[in-house]
Amino acid sequence: MDGTARIQKVFSALRYIVPAVSSYLAYWVEIVVKTGETATVVSAKDVAMKVKIDYSRGIRDQTTRNVEALCGLCWKFGQPTFDLEAFMKETAELISKNFGIESVTVGIRDPADHLYRYQVVVGLDNEVAEGFKKLTYTREQLLEPSTYPSYEVSSHTRLFLAEDHPYADGEEFTYRRPGLIGMKRRTLTDSLEADYLDFFFYDSNGEILGFVETSGTRARKLPDAATIRWIELYVAILGEALQRKRGG
Repeated sequence: MDGTARIQKVFSALRYIVPAVSSYLAYWVEIVVKTGETATVVSAKDVAMKVKIDYSRGIRDQTTRNVEALCGLCWKFGQPTFDLEAFMKETAELISKNFGIESVTVGIRDPADHLYRYQVVVGLDNEVAEGFKKLTYTREQLLEPSTYPSYEVSSHTRLFLAEDHPYADGEEFTYRRPGLIGMKRRTLTDSLEADYLDFFFYDSNGEILGFVETSGTRARKLPDAATIRWIELYVAILGEALQRKRGG
């Protein structure tokens, strides 16, 4: 078996093992067969094909997935057919899926009465979701430290921990497993049933336009710093989309 035949045989096997790059491999083999030797000079077509394949079928790590999701969101809110409700739901679903968050809610300020209401609820039963949507808050209630004690993580994010009972009377229904409220925390990274994070987004005057609330993780651990920063980016895009929709 000569060198060219051996190369063809190897690449033929690789096409079945790695189908994602089969088109590129087939093209490369064609070059080898035609020239009788390994190509030492690549063409513009080779370069373009590699870039396209790397872009569409390249490494699918956490960073790539998030960048891809954020780019998709950015393309959408500039379209004339932009649907804010669908956009908020998609953002919440992406946060839940990409970061293993059990429930994600989005609350925004109503421009008519300036009250904050939950518009989107992801990861909770329909009955609980409907209960969420009946809740209303003034700005003062939203930030009331005696009812909702919290800790600043950044200028946009606050952490609420179960030990501080960060909920008003009657709001226990908003948790996935209210019977677990009161469990002891064993490590600094444990996530308890009543823990949650609020990510705020603001208008150009610094007023709170709304917030994204995340509660619970599938790993039963609090979101790490990288996750918090990623979610802040999702929320910033959501805030920009809302401002554009309202003409702010």
